[in-house]
Amino acid sequence: MIRLAPFPSEQCYPALHTIKTMTRLSFRKLCILSILIVFAGVALSPFISNIIYRSEITEYFRDDDPRVIAFHALESSLGFQQSLLVLLELDQVSFLDSQQILTLFNAEEAIRALPGITRVQSLLSNAVSADDLETRSAISLLRKGEALTDPALGQLADIAHRNGGMLSQDQRIAAVQVSFASPDAIDANYPAIRAILDARVQQKQLQQYFLLGPVEIKHALHEALMHDGVYLMPLVLLAGLGLLWYFLRSWWLVFSGAVSIIAALWITAGFVGLLGLTINQTSGLAFCITFIIALADIIHLLLSYSHQPRTQSNVAAMMNSMRGNGMSLFLTSLTTSIGFFSLNWSSSPVFATFGNIATIGVVCAFFTAVTITPVVAVLVAPTNSGREPDVFLRLVRRTFAFARSLDHRRAFVLYGLSTLLAAGMLLNDYHNDPLDYFEEKSPITQATHISEQDFGVHHPISVYIDSGRDDGVFSQSFINAVVNFQAWLDSRSAVSRQSSYLDTLQNLNLHLHEYDARWGAPLTQEHVVADTWNLYQMSSPDTAPQSLGIDAGFRAASVSVGLQRLRSQQLLDLEQEILAWFNVNAPELNVSVTGHALLFAGIGKDLTQNMFVGGLLSAMVISLLLGLFLGNMKIGLISMIPNLFPAAVVFGIWGAGKGIIDIAAAGTLSISLGIVVDDTIHILKRYIDYRKSGYSPQHSLHLTFEHVGSALVLTTVVLTLGMSILTFSIFGPNKTTAQLMSCTIFVALFYDLVMLPHLLKVLDRWLFAGVPIHRPELAFTGP
Repeated sequence: MIRLAPFPSEQCYPALHTIKTMTRLSFRKLCILSILIVFAGVALSPFISNIIYRSEITEYFRDDDPRVIAFHALESSLGFQQSLLVLLELDQVSFLDSQQILTLFNAEEAIRALPGITRVQSLLSNAVSADDLETRSAISLLRKGEALTDPALGQLADIAHRNGGMLSQDQRIAAVQVSFASPDAIDANYPAIRAILDARVQQKQLQQYFLLGPVEIKHALHEALMHDGVYLMPLVLLAGLGLLWYFLRSWWLVFSGAVSIIAALWITAGFVGLLGLTINQTSGLAFCITFIIALADIIHLLLSYSHQPRTQSNVAAMMNSMRGNGMSLFLTSLTTSIGFFSLNWSSSPVFATFGNIATIGVVCAFFTAVTITPVVAVLVAPTNSGREPDVFLRLVRRTFAFARSLDHRRAFVLYGLSTLLAAGMLLNDYHNDPLDYFEEKSPITQATHISEQDFGVHHPISVYIDSGRDDGVFSQSFINAVVNFQAWLDSRSAVSRQSSYLDTLQNLNLHLHEYDARWGAPLTQEHVVADTWNLYQMSSPDTAPQSLGIDAGFRAASVSVGLQRLRSQQLLDLEQEILAWFNVNAPELNVSVTGHALLFAGIGKDLTQNMFVGGLLSAMVISLLLGLFLGNMKIGLISMIPNLFPAAVVFGIWGAGKGIIDIAAAGTLSISLGIVVDDTIHILKRYIDYRKSGYSPQHSLHLTFEHVGSALVLTTVVLTLGMSILTFSIFGPNKTTAQLMSCTIFVALFYDLVMLPHLLKVLDRWLFAGVPIHRPELAFTGP
């Protein structure tokens, strides 16, 4: 083992008295800075209440995205996006029964009576003939107290068969579409709707119910944020501080770290409110990462403090720890901030906000770590322990012994295997399905499975067709285009069902002619379509044109398309095929294709490309900054090799195993690079100092790991543990981020302890040309 020279005492070196005085003066400055930071936190406190929470699905997209523009156009014209799809299931009986149809009717009426509900549509919204042969909607007949006769139920069965989105094939599950007047109406009525349906389940009127649609996705996103904030954040906090106590064995030091972390989070929240940033289930994760990064900074400082010689006072020991770690902490905070800030180059505002909040958090964590932590630690903590090497240092020594034995043959195996694993990145394919964001057992996932099994629909999309003039949906050219387009859709294997206003009017026209097959052809004449619409308007309570997917001015109509489960690229290909069809067959019409699935499919592709480019740019910037601050540009260049391999290897294994890159996985690359480089900075800072002092490469590395080895392993354990806890998130993107981040951080430690020392030794003559070795060879034994 290397025997380090003991710290000299004041009796041996009178000049230490002057150093001690200067140290105290520096400590007084830290106290002043700590007070100023506390005042800053107090001043920012009122802005915390300004933090805006939003869980809208469109928050993930830029407002100038053409798909988002089309999405909002459909929302404003038809109100489709402020809707909730309710699937009501009976127990082994059919809804098309004179008694069970009342179950559907009563549930609809209870929901329709709620304030802020603009429209409720189901199978009962269709027109049937009463005994007096008058054509009215089924719900109108039931409101008058008239029972639906078998012929009327037969008519509903035929309508359900033609439109597969209203009733399942076994007739046990009925779909009800609920539209809301505003977001406030959603917040007020969502719990009431669940209460209505829960009461019917308890009364055995329904076996169960399922909820889908934009409103349910918003609710599921909100639940994910609450779950992670209430359960996982405190668990990460307790686990991190618990680990810190286990290795410091001082509650006072843990207390000093906790005060610093709380201050960092508090000031971060104040800045977020001051800047008017919004948070959701993704960007809210930045606060958890801020805590983990802050804890990592504190570990380096406090471990170094606790291992200072006993002969020093607390103030001198802390200031020595500050001098030994200050530059490293600054560089690690800088590079980590760059990694997070690079998310601004993504195509998603949510990820940009996530990156900005995390950047603010990392900066705040640095300032509180180098001011509040040392001040509180010195004021409340007992004399530093100066304990013997711990289990982490013994682990580092053994790993370094393996690195020393890395000859050319073993090095070739290491680099070759790493390259082979990294090549697995090519197996990844981007796929971004918002319905895959939730746990398998979650209500929204179960509802998705029901929709797939009983209605054949996983991706609902809308094709919005604009004629460009009022009453254009009744023009002959528009009708012909819709009829031909629907026929084309029927030929596509991925399309499980599709419908438009013409289908509803066709069913009504067929009913008027007593289901004579001669009237079963699609409506193609404009005067017939207009006359049938007038009849529909008189027969149905929901007579607004939006109920048929037509805007208020009758200039545009929507074709609802139900798709089977498709990969993102298949969805994008289908979108282009639809647009190409209209360009060829109806170029005079303005057409857009929209839906949640298409929005996320599009952003998944763009974000993946932007994040990989951003990751490479971040690597270049970090390499340049390391070279500048460490005074050796060659070191900055070489440092990227062991820092790019961890993410490449993890993404390679991910490609061989799962093979799917979504928005969360794409964003992890830039984030992980900024974090994993932290350990490299601590190693290089110490190594360069020892190497320039005249030590050989071998002994410079050994001395480096003796000083920072424990902190490196402990920060890796804390970061990995914190991220591993987040893998229990019920929100898919957060879970994916945590999985990839924890694996990358853990793998990065191996490359820092094995590959980085090998590169430094092999390239020493190039890296430190002209730097002599004049220190005596220090003997050491064992690993």
